[in-house]
Amino acid sequence: MNTKLLSSAAAAALLLGTAATADLSIMYRSQFASLIEPGIEAYEAATGEAVERIPLPNEGYDNRIALDVASGTAPDVLHIDTGMVQRLSANGDLLPLNGMAETWDQWQFYPQRTLDATSLDGKVYALLTDTDARMLWYSVKAFEAAGIETPWKPQTWDELLDTARKVKEATGTENALVVPAGTKNEEATTMQGFYMVLLGADTPEGDRNRLRNRDTGQWIGKSPALRRTFEFYETIYNTDALAEPGDQYSSDVGAIMRPGLISGEVGIWASGSWENNCIWDCGGTDIPPQAERDKAVYWAPFPGSGVAGAPAYSNISAGWTVGVSAATDQPEEAKALVAKIFDRETFEPWVIENGRMAVRTDIAETPAYQSDKFFSDVTPLNDQTTKRDAVPGYYFVSALVQQSTADILDGISVDEVMETYHETLIDEFGEDQVMVIED
Repeated sequence: MNTKLLSSAAAAALLLGTAATADLSIMYRSQFASLIEPGIEAYEAATGEAVERIPLPNEGYDNRIALDVASGTAPDVLHIDTGMVQRLSANGDLLPLNGMAETWDQWQFYPQRTLDATSLDGKVYALLTDTDARMLWYSVKAFEAAGIETPWKPQTWDELLDTARKVKEATGTENALVVPAGTKNEEATTMQGFYMVLLGADTPEGDRNRLRNRDTGQWIGKSPALRRTFEFYETIYNTDALAEPGDQYSSDVGAIMRPGLISGEVGIWASGSWENNCIWDCGGTDIPPQAERDKAVYWAPFPGSGVAGAPAYSNISAGWTVGVSAATDQPEEAKALVAKIFDRETFEPWVIENGRMAVRTDIAETPAYQSDKFFSDVTPLNDQTTKRDAVPGYYFVSALVQQSTADILDGISVDEVMETYHETLIDEFGEDQVMVIED
């Protein structure tokens, strides 16, 4: 085979080989129809074959995938949350896509960090449609009241906490610094809160700043980073009372925080890049111009702790992906459909028109993308991003994290919370699957 990279059309033809009666199926969230369906149409036009479309609503979507995979009835191509990719690939339910790098000329535009987000043991199991970043959102009105100059970019946890104290003193707000906590926030507690703090709590060497050691496959039951993270929560919610614990039990915490940031009743809130729209309207229909948004609410990277070796800032990303079911009997055709979905001709307009964070360098470098000040400024955060440990067992650990932060909200001591956390991991996974990192 000539290994020279091919054009998209030639790649699709090569991936299709001599198959003449491809009859593929694809399941996807209907919210992503404007991306998926043009790719399907391009594939059908290039091959003359029909693709069965299975668009589904958001509610219950992940459960449907899990049920279809377990029953052996999964479609050939799947639209998948990043949180499911590692679990499915670890169970052998997805096909590796690495071979597409030899036949599809656009693979080269996916940075390794992007590919790592959907990889296991060096094999890529899905391609990201979009991604996100996590950061601190702050109220310009509250900062002005406290005499804090903006734009603001804290360098350490101490600087972050000091700013929050000033905001509380100047405004009297009960929510000067809000980091998601408790079980009501579910995965937001883990991703927007706990893991963002943990990643900045210690050096990344040896996975000292994570929930799991990726080299040994063990969950981390005790570590200096875990202790610092729990202490950080204790400072916010108990010692300094910088956030109202009761708000974390609300059925919709965002409904409190978003208008609060605009009005100045909330000082700082840890959340994600989607808030550039959602603070005003998650539906995207009633959003002020960017310049007006920036005058009311702005963002800053989530700083590291400042201890030796800790990163300057932390970020953890998620997003949605497209992968190929291991049960397909037409793997090359399925990969060709994936290539069509991600062909730049249709993918780039979708990214720009829908305000998505780019996952490819060629799109991120275009004038149209760079002209969006928010995305051009926030995209570099993903130069230092990571992913959740979404291997089997992760969601148990995530729920344990959420409960542990709820215990902090309830005033249980850090020592007791850490001991319970460690022992619960051992009870669930066995002592040999849980490690301790010493000071």
